[in-house]
Amino acid sequence: MDPHYHLSVITKEKLVFEGDVRSIIAPGSEGYLGVLAHHAPLVTALAPGKLTIRPAIGFSKFYRLGPGFLEVLKNNVLILTEKAEEIAETA
Repeated sequence: MDPHYHLSVITKEKLVFEGDVRSIIAPGSEGYLGVLAHHAPLVTALAPGKLTIRPAIGFSKFYRLGPGFLEVLKNNVLILTEKAEEIAETA
């Protein structure tokens, strides 16, 4: 099984991130949640908070998200959010 999946992070202004990733940790409305490859289908609200992305290649990336939604379907994850700005790991 392929340990990667496709992630898109989109605001109303632009495509913030698109690519293959190993995992993410996102600020769900009920607390942080992790998503790995082959995750069960899911739609959930996102609260403002820190998104951690572990790309298939390269170093982790971190974003400050506004409220939004996360959808997992057929090894694709879509994050629609009001705001997403890249931040340093310590932020």
